[in-house]
Amino acid sequence: MAVVKHMAINLVRNPMDKHSLKARRKLANLEPDYLETLIRQKPPLT
Repeated sequence: MAVVKHMAINLVRNPMDKHSLKARRKLANLEPDYLETLIRQKPPLT
């Protein structure tokens, strides 16, 4: 379960918008379209 939680937090951490982590989590909970964009984002190149 901890691995799934860690993966979910990593998805929320990486987006390109300027919202705080707390705001992105809340927005993903309220708006299914925003949640879908978080899930479908491309991983950052390192």
